[in-house]
Amino acid sequence: MDTVDTLSVMPIARKDGTHVLRLCVNQGLLTPDMVRKIMDVMTKYALPSLRATTGQRFNLEGIPSDKVDEIAAALGTPVDKCPPGVSVCPGGDQCKYGMQDTRAMGDALLDLIKANGPYPFKIKSGVSGCAMACGLSFVRDVGLVGGAKGWNVYYGGAANRHACTGIVLGKKVSKAEALESIAKGLTYYKENAKKFERIGAMVRRLGRDVVAAALTE
Repeated sequence: MDTVDTLSVMPIARKDGTHVLRLCVNQGLLTPDMVRKIMDVMTKYALPSLRATTGQRFNLEGIPSDKVDEIAAALGTPVDKCPPGVSVCPGGDQCKYGMQDTRAMGDALLDLIKANGPYPFKIKSGVSGCAMACGLSFVRDVGLVGGAKGWNVYYGGAANRHACTGIVLGKKVSKAEALESIAKGLTYYKENAKKFERIGAMVRRLGRDVVAAALTE
């Protein structure tokens, strides 16, 4: 998990000539020190808003272009691209509907994704503690949905104009089995995808049945 000393920030240009700084936190979590630093910067530079993203990151909005580097340095470490992150729901430890520990699984999944890179393109992943899938697990490149008897594993979902749920790689599997299945899927992605092709696009191109057979045999 990021700390205030390791907070990564990614500049993004906007049409109106201003910039956004994306705060590349993991699992949408901010520490008290992070919040204080962000608020101090927003006050000092009279910045208008901090917006949560669908990927559980944060965008610091309305930054003048001539202040981007200065504000980025004040917040943390500027990066060209946010490192991988995982969207998670509160999970079984906090939510009355949750049946699995999403936070720990999210950390394990993130470690696995980082360890197996680089990849042809970005990977968005989600971990949900129940089938309501508040972690958007069904439509992520890699998704995990918790149940009373383990995890269901999804691969190649998409939330774009080709929206679809992922291929089921496993049902009611253990944490270790789920991660093993995902590791196999990540290797397959590296070996079969074109440059800048997301997992879902690769699955559409090769065929869901073909990919499912290769990863579940």
